[in-house]
Amino acid sequence: MTHEKGVNGRAGISRRNLVKAGASGLVTGVAGAIPFARSALAAEPIKIGVLLPKSGTYAVQGEQGYNGAVIAVEDAKSQVLGRHIELVWLDENSPQGTQQNMERLIKQEKAVAVQGGISSGDILAIMPVAEREKRLLMASGPNASEITGANCGRYTFRVDLPNYETTRSVYSKLAKSGKNWYFLYASYAWGIDGFAQMSELLKADGGKVVGADQTPLGTTDYSSFILKIMAAKPDAIFLGVGGSDLTNFLKQFHQMGLTGKIPVSSLVCNDTDFWSAGPEATTGIYPKIWNYTGAQNTELSKSFVKHYMDKHKSAPEAQAWQDWFGMTAIITAIRETKSTDSTKLVEFLESHKFEGYKEKPIYFRSWDHQLIQPTLVVEVKKKITDKYDYFDVVESVPADGQTFDKLYGGKNGTQCKMPAA
Repeated sequence: MTHEKGVNGRAGISRRNLVKAGASGLVTGVAGAIPFARSALAAEPIKIGVLLPKSGTYAVQGEQGYNGAVIAVEDAKSQVLGRHIELVWLDENSPQGTQQNMERLIKQEKAVAVQGGISSGDILAIMPVAEREKRLLMASGPNASEITGANCGRYTFRVDLPNYETTRSVYSKLAKSGKNWYFLYASYAWGIDGFAQMSELLKADGGKVVGADQTPLGTTDYSSFILKIMAAKPDAIFLGVGGSDLTNFLKQFHQMGLTGKIPVSSLVCNDTDFWSAGPEATTGIYPKIWNYTGAQNTELSKSFVKHYMDKHKSAPEAQAWQDWFGMTAIITAIRETKSTDSTKLVEFLESHKFEGYKEKPIYFRSWDHQLIQPTLVVEVKKKITDKYDYFDVVESVPADGQTFDKLYGGKNGTQCKMPAA
């Protein structure tokens, strides 16, 4: 069903009503019709599609992400180019289903851009649609390396961190626990790629993979995997699971008396996964794109936190920030180019630096469309006393002596062959 109203928006004037107006004498002659037509078009909302989960493993992140996108629209006073902004949120539920919803957003809803995507598999499925239809896709939440690597696209930009970066940001901290690691990871693009990235780092550093298991998305019982981990006696556990899967693992890990006994890390760190697990079951050190507390936060970031907490009476997590920034980037591109043409939006995003969102300017690289930004390494507090504040920020990377190219990978080593404009 077509959404007629957006966030603080209003219904536009339809072609049918325009014809009625002309037929009833409200529009007479060419000279009278043209101004009215222009006014009618100006009243039409600018639609931006949102593809985020409404159910399943990542449903909680989907809600956080949508809330963040709404705040970006509200920050813009719900308007751009004098037209109301309307968000159309469809489900991200499977590669095939998400691809169908991407088609619907572009062809039926006439969305000028689409944002979202938590599952790497779903984003990889809709990237070819963005290319074919020449429509801007702001991938806010996926992490598989190939999104801005081998499968990169002219119309796709990524806000979230690639596995290449997250593994390198946390490896040295986790490696202090020892070099014999056990891996448990989701059996789709993101988890498989993450295992490959981190196991390669470990082995190059003289470490050993003492066990590795793939788990289906939506796994509820991890007891058999945890028993195998116990038998292997690893120095550390590295996870490639997220959402309710990570919550379930941490809860069962705690039930088996292992919390705090074997160091744990993961490819991602979404606060809601840990809030659902509870303070007693939460443990580990993690790479994190953003944290709502900490001295690293800018005034703009603090303003977002206040807006979110005032509106929702709860803290924003990383996914909320990602979709807030991603939607802000789209709106900024439309405003600055005075256009909804994706070709122009792409050109703008390839050359613009966004200041004030983090302690350093952040920007999309023109040659792979990866957002380059500082990343946090966080550790679970020894004593959690706040229902939302679970982490201490122990480092911001790249640290002194490091470069963004070393952390994200430079152009010489990329597999991205960006299609010509």
